[in-house]
Amino acid sequence: MSFITDAAKYYAAQPHQDAAWEYLWASLDEYTQDCFKDAYRDAPEAPEVEPIITLEVFEQLTGYAASLFKQSEADDCNKLLQVTGFDQDMEATCMLMANILHETCNLKFLKELADGWAYEYRSDLGNDEYGDGPLYKGAGVLQLTGKHNYSRLCAAIGDPRIMEGVDYVADVYPFRSAETWIHENYLLACAQQEGFDAVCVRINGGWNGYDDRLAKYNICRRVLL
Repeated sequence: MSFITDAAKYYAAQPHQDAAWEYLWASLDEYTQDCFKDAYRDAPEAPEVEPIITLEVFEQLTGYAASLFKQSEADDCNKLLQVTGFDQDMEATCMLMANILHETCNLKFLKELADGWAYEYRSDLGNDEYGDGPLYKGAGVLQLTGKHNYSRLCAAIGDPRIMEGVDYVADVYPFRSAETWIHENYLLACAQQEGFDAVCVRINGGWNGYDDRLAKYNICRRVLL
């Protein structure tokens, strides 16, 4: 039974793991399934953690009806906050979410509107094959761009399908697409040590749209704090 135990150890309910787990479970005989259930039946359950982001919270933050959002989007947002540590600091979360709301026009655009051909054969982005520009154009809330950056996200999350490109990432990881960038740019420390203005500059590189970012920050604080 060690192989199913090992599989369970690394199972994290990620989209790319679900089908593999279901296939593996279906391949087991009933006796092995029962043994596995008995072994884990008495394990203490982890306490349920109330999610920070729900569809209703999306509605309050954006002004768009909750029905326009997908549960998978809220789940992915909560996962991003968790893996980056923002879930432990709600003030910092407000700073991040305000900038995300600005960058996406209140979560309306999760893919870059341009066709991506401007990125074709951009060596600094790792686009070295025909079609890489459109395939790896901006995806997600902070516009993950370029084959090199997609590949680093792929390694961090462990989902090879990320390399299928912008449509897959925008649909499955609209928020976690920003995970590697947030880590590598020490965004949580920036929020905690330098404050909202510094987060805006770190994300935008300047002061574009500052008034809107600030207005959204105030909305986030009203809703989330």
